[in-house]
Parts: sequence; structure tokens; C-alpha cells
Amino acid sequence: MEQYNFDNEPLQNKAWGIYEVSDGLGTPGFRNENIQIPYQDGKRWIKKRYSDRLLTLLMWVRSVDPITGAIPSGKTADLVLSENIDHLNQLFGSPGQHVLSKQMPDGTSREAAVEILRPVKFSRKPLGLTKFALEISMADPFFYGTDLYSDQQLISLPTFAWIHTNPGTAPATKISLVLTGPLESPKLECLETGTWVQYQGSIGLGEAVTINMADFSCEKDGLNMISAVKHAGDANWLILSAGDNHLTLTSSVTGGSCQILYYPAYF
Repeated sequence: MEQYNFDNEPLQNKAWGIYEVSDGLGTPGFRNENIQIPYQDGKRWIKKRYSDRLLTLLMWVRSVDPITGAIPSGKTADLVLSENIDHLNQLFGSPGQHVLSKQMPDGTSREAAVEILRPVKFSRKPLGLTKFALEISMADPFFYGTDLYSDQQLISLPTFAWIHTNPGTAPATKISLVLTGPLESPKLECLETGTWVQYQGSIGLGEAVTINMADFSCEKDGLNMISAVKHAGDANWLILSAGDNHLTLTSSVTGGSCQILYYPAYF
């Protein structure tokens, strides 16, 4: 099983741990519904968006020290169990969003922004043991890799094509695009998703334009250039599907570069 941390606090040690992830693994559901049209059979399909989701961790707590795995000298089992429950209450009772990270079997880590919305109820068992269900709300339903993924290409042709591989299992939308001159009205298109984004204007030698698709901003050497951005195909300016993506950058002037930066998204 993956190793989980909550705000850098391990959720598996000698005093407490996870014995099952009962809900929330896999793909999230979709929101929005198809539209019912009068006098037409069925409904009209509309594009769906991923919904938020709940991740449920079933956990146990024992009456031992988290580090040594033994009952400290001078303390009773009931006292140690009560202290462990207090510690977890403090950890999970803090309001707002927190960072849930999980370490994969290959040693890589993924992180998600989470919130504890439902009560944490401890069920006391005999022999110094208690169990509880930790229900974690994920407003953004994806985990994200912790290493920034980068793909930089030197634009040597007016129509420059290449294959970009998204290492995540979910579509990438929180992308930063850095266009370095010389380029003229560069347009980046993804064949798989049918989306494209374009900077309408000249980018001179030594100049750089940064298009941040997470917050829908565009800057040229620190100046706001949002009015120069054009896009189509989706409300997101550019979407990269999981796996291989056939990309094309067109520019009437060549010699510059295109760099794609993002943290891969995972279900």
C-alpha cells in the first residue's frame, strides 16, 4: 500500500496506520448532465467536467508510542491511547485545506489539496485498540506529481511538430508556456484534445512571453499581455491528454523556443 502523509505527518507508524482505502481510489465522477430537448428522443450530450471526490481511509490506533512501539515507562495503556487520539484530533481538526501526499511503490510522491469535512469518530475496542474512518474531501480531484515536468523545443521550422508525452494518468490543464523569441504570433495546438493557444504579436530576440493557464495570465518581460492571447477548443486554454500528444507550433519567424511546464496530474 502507498504511504500517506497529512501535512508532513506520517499516517503509518507503530501507533496508528491505514488498513484499507475503502473509497476514492480510481477516477472521479463527472458533473453536469445531458440536456433534454423537447420533441427529441433521449437527450443532447454535453461535455462533462470532473467532479470533486471523497477519499476514505480506514485507520487503527494502538496504545503504544509512535516511535518505539512500546508503552512508555510510567504510563498506562489507556493513557497512551488517549494521548494518541488527542494527537490525531489535533492533526485532523484544523480547518482549511491541507496537503495529503502519498509515496508510490517506485519512490515518487504525489500531492493533493484536501479538507476534512466530516466528523472523525473513534470506535473504542478492547486491548488498547481503536478504529476510525478518515473521510477526506478533494475539491480538486487530482493528485499532482512533486517534480516539475519540462519539455523545451527549439522552433526551427514555420510549422514545427513533435510528440509530447504527458507522464500523468489525467489530463494536464495547469500548464505554463514560455515562448522565447524570435517568434511571430506563435500558435501551439494539441491534436488529441483539439485545443490551441496563440500569442498574437512579435516576440523579439531575448524577449520571453509566459502564458500561465492555471490562472489565465500572460506576461511579456513582466508586462500584462492578456489581450494578446487567443485560444479555442475548450474553456481551458490548452489541454494535454495523458500519454502521447501530437503538438504543432506555427510561427512565421523561427529561431526561438517553446517550453511547456507543469506538474503531471494523476487520478
